Amino acid sequence: MKNAVICPVCGETLIFTEKTAVCPKNHSFDRAKEGSVNLILNGSPTSGDDPKMVSARKNFLGGGYYGHLCEALKEELSTYIKKGATVLDACCGEGYFTNELAKAFPKADLYGFDLSKRAVRYAARDADGAVFFAANISSIPFADKSVDILTHIFAPVCDAEFSRILKDDGIFVHVFPGKDHLMGIKELLYEKTRENDEEPGVSEIFELVSSKKIKKDIYLNNSALVDLLTMTPYFYRTPKDRLENVMKRQTATTPAEFVVNIYRKRV
Repeated sequence: MKNAVICPVCGETLIFTEKTAVCPKNHSFDRAKEGSVNLILNGSPTSGDDPKMVSARKNFLGGGYYGHLCEALKEELSTYIKKGATVLDACCGEGYFTNELAKAFPKADLYGFDLSKRAVRYAARDADGAVFFAANISSIPFADKSVDILTHIFAPVCDAEFSRILKDDGIFVHVFPGKDHLMGIKELLYEKTRENDEEPGVSEIFELVSSKKIKKDIYLNNSALVDLLTMTPYFYRTPKDRLENVMKRQTATTPAEFVVNIYRKRV
């Protein structure tokens, strides 16, 4: 794998060894035992998701409940990912989608980053060819016009930075919740519910190439239900008594609906 990650201090290419990532100017970054690298400089924001949320999301996604989205992504990207392509999963979390794409496209170079150092350690532990690092979305340690495919799943968009790192013919894949996503869970939690806003929040820097909806009803046992609630904002926004009652349920069913938008950079 050619390495596309650059030093966050000087911008030189990082060389990955077994224990470190180091640039020609000797700025060095230790690799965690799982293999990920922390490229967040001192003084930069480092909040990320809390440990409960990270662990719950890993358990839930590992259970395959969003497998229909994963398969749809592979199908959509098969048109664009070529041998040697540089693919970056921004805000990759625990790396479920990144690692699945790495397995599906072994001849491409897969990278994933997240603000949560804990999350990327989880991701690197399960990696099969992908490289993971901690970084801030507002300052991605990749050179200008170095990325062929950028994926961004369930997170706010950083248009200018995405445009900077994408090649002129690069593809940006944005995944966000559909209007009925988790409606079955919301109906258990709240007296009144409303559909999700399907506004993607992508500026005119990018031109929409295609849009596809992915939807499936998923059946949850108690363990999966608790993980799903814990990994979402509902865990923090719902009155405690209502949340606890729902978390005691043995089963639940809900739509899992997503919008997959594919964009090209306007040049």
